[in-house]
Amino acid sequence: MINKLVKKYLVGACVLALAGTASLASAQSFPNKPVKLIVPYPAGAPVDNFARGLSEALTGLWGQQVVIDNRPGANEIIAATVVAKAPADGYTLLLGSDAAFTHNAFLYTKMPYDADRDLAPITRAVYFNMVLITKGGLNTPTLKDFVSLMKKEGSKHSYGSAGSGGTTHQAMESLKQEAGFEMVHVPYKGIAPAIQDMLGGNIDAMVAGATAAIPHLQGGKVKVLAIAGSKRAKALPDVPTFAESGYPNVVANLYLALAAPAGTPPALVSKITADVQKVLKNKDFLDRFVDPYGYEPIGDTSQQFEAFLKQDKQISGKRIKALGIKLD
Repeated sequence: MINKLVKKYLVGACVLALAGTASLASAQSFPNKPVKLIVPYPAGAPVDNFARGLSEALTGLWGQQVVIDNRPGANEIIAATVVAKAPADGYTLLLGSDAAFTHNAFLYTKMPYDADRDLAPITRAVYFNMVLITKGGLNTPTLKDFVSLMKKEGSKHSYGSAGSGGTTHQAMESLKQEAGFEMVHVPYKGIAPAIQDMLGGNIDAMVAGATAAIPHLQGGKVKVLAIAGSKRAKALPDVPTFAESGYPNVVANLYLALAAPAGTPPALVSKITADVQKVLKNKDFLDRFVDPYGYEPIGDTSQQFEAFLKQDKQISGKRIKALGIKLD
């Protein structure tokens, strides 16, 4: 009987060892074909800009093409669902934000994917503070001027977001709540179409990444009145923080993180994490895609990212409830 138990134990140990060896070998040879990076926003959006920089860097590192696949809409649900249902082999990755990983669970009663069950956290790449952007024709040179005007006639003005319930929507609602004014919300499928509508004079304001505004600042088509976080952005040294402008409690930031389908071998997750960490330490990459826009590189491990998500769910759940946002 004892011999049988010992034999069973040894067989099991051998199976595990072989599986581990196979997983390690798979990670060492990864990738041997193009990798698809699913991005929940349209081409030209701030998230897409960072994604293309990351794909370029990883393509150079891996010697295999990292292809951007834009799947905008539904507050990142479409993109996250594509990844959740993909083979767990590392060749389909998600570059998502708070929405995909935590917020949607509190915004929707029913979801086509479960972030905890269906996605394998890889790493948070960057954290960035968003800015308040207004159209150039709005006579509000400072945040205080903007708040004053909205308190008088906010119902006549509209603000755009990258989608109902998303981080850009929550950020503007946070400012409205903090400053005490109302505006009409116009949701879009990403910030790129929203900024185009602002350039056309159809909406008055939005909270988004600085990359949405920077190309249009010189011509005066848009203005940036404030930035979230504790410091100003290198690309916008004259733009004060919300705290400097008298509104320290405005929450207007998000992170961009990588995830794979659940069941992706841990050795493969570790390799992708390590390679993204290499990219985030590259000076050229930081100079082009991170520092100019007020982003902060993170590059944590999958274990650290998973621990962060557990804590963030508690914080996000309370904030979304306080803002009164529900999408079904």
